[in-house]
Amino acid sequence: MRKHAGFLAPLALGMAIAGGAPAFAQAAPAAAPGVTLTPGTIVHDSEGQEIGPIASSDGATVVVTVGDKPAALPASAFMQTDKGTAITLTLAQLTAALDQQAAAADAQLTAALQPGADIKGVNGSSVIGKVKTADADGVVVTTAQGDVRLPRKAFFVAAAGLSTSFSAEQFAAAVAEAKAPDAAAPGDTATDTGAAADAEPAPESTN
Repeated sequence: MRKHAGFLAPLALGMAIAGGAPAFAQAAPAAAPGVTLTPGTIVHDSEGQEIGPIASSDGATVVVTVGDKPAALPASAFMQTDKGTAITLTLAQLTAALDQQAAAADAQLTAALQPGADIKGVNGSSVIGKVKTADADGVVVTTAQGDVRLPRKAFFVAAAGLSTSFSAEQFAAAVAEAKAPDAAAPGDTATDTGAAADAEPAPESTN
């Protein structure tokens, strides 16, 4: 389960060889022989500046922690240098691409957060509610149990459409607890609804 700090989708970047600019990768060829892509390996940029550690790698896609943001790059974007594992981008190019991706995702989310829009659970198979209203601070969701409010960062646009990081079961349980007479006041510790809730804010009753 990904952690949604602003529901950042990990960025898939490649190198546009001619221009040297980052571009979205449609495929992820294997890394060059001899490149170390194991978790914990510190990655440098093409100019030797330290970027951050590798968080995970499946051999085709490598997730690097850039500050507090995950960036998923194709293995082919890595090379071995005298400083160790490096990418074929400068840190400035990578940061600009991450910012561009975040802005594009935010614009996509704004377009999706329309009143009446269905909201899917994290697996995309169930509708957990509908958008009632949305603003810069949060989203009011209409559910079978009533209206609840979640911060905007709890939503993202996936292949299935507008989604939240809760499964349908987790969301229903969180809503029920938020609406219970002895529910914790806003600002108290978020309700534990399982692994996803450890990283996500719990729904807040609007009643």
